[in-house]
Amino acid sequence: MGFLDVRAALTTEGVRLRDLYGWTGWVVEVDIHWRTWSAGSVRDIAPPNTRRNARRPCGDRELVGRIKKAAEAMREAPRSSIWLISLGLPSPHGKKKDSAQLRAMTISTVYQTAVRLGLSPRRALSEVYGLAPTEAPGERTQYSRKLERWIEQARKTIDPATGQPYLLEYDEERDAPRLWPVGRGHPLEPRRARPMLPEPVREGPYAGRTLTLRVSRTSPPEREAREAQEQGYRLVGPDLLVEGRWSHRETPPTLPVLRGVSPNETPLRVLALVKELEARFPGAKVVAKVAAQAMGSPDSGD
Repeated sequence: MGFLDVRAALTTEGVRLRDLYGWTGWVVEVDIHWRTWSAGSVRDIAPPNTRRNARRPCGDRELVGRIKKAAEAMREAPRSSIWLISLGLPSPHGKKKDSAQLRAMTISTVYQTAVRLGLSPRRALSEVYGLAPTEAPGERTQYSRKLERWIEQARKTIDPATGQPYLLEYDEERDAPRLWPVGRGHPLEPRRARPMLPEPVREGPYAGRTLTLRVSRTSPPEREAREAQEQGYRLVGPDLLVEGRWSHRETPPTLPVLRGVSPNETPLRVLALVKELEARFPGAKVVAKVAAQAMGSPDSGD
């Protein structure tokens, strides 16, 4: 089992989503009030030959709520991917065939994605699936019993593809929150997390140096971009351009063009490149600055 790669595109009116879990072929459009970046009306467009009385995505109130949140979160690149991923997964709410396994897959995927993006996994799951935590000044956040039960279930349910639990037990070395270098102060970041792991001792010929990457996206072909605009949506370029700058003003390294990377894939592809460069330049600290344009948003700087 796996999840779909939900496709999202900004249009002149808002956001267009495709390939939501359970809705193959359907297109969902969300109007955005650009001044406040808040979601307005939601419309679904059926694939050809759909029965007139068929179920529709807009008939699921819980799904519509997550669709609106996903559309609004597009401004938060790259952390908007937590919402897009949720739309490509079965909802953990309700009973369904193979519900325990599907729920474990969903919870583990969102949990692990939140950790990779420097978010609190419990806070992210609570927000995505409408499980309000109890918070009071000076008190530790109390998450819902349902959420804790889901997480425990994900830790006990075995993934037949790996023979391991969908969600492994918490490991500080692996799971302690780290901030994605694009931004700070995101509402889903841990508020009273354990102290972040100390900066590792870096040894090697590049110790004491920092390589800063600036990631942007190529422009789409002019003709296709014009045709897309005429049809009411915005086309993004297919590849990521990466430029590097050393803190000591040395000659920057030659960096690859990341080919065929969708906005959804960008965070993990950039993280992989950071790891690759840390191995290539022993001792160096590598950080990435990803432009919003690289995540598929309109050009607006970093």
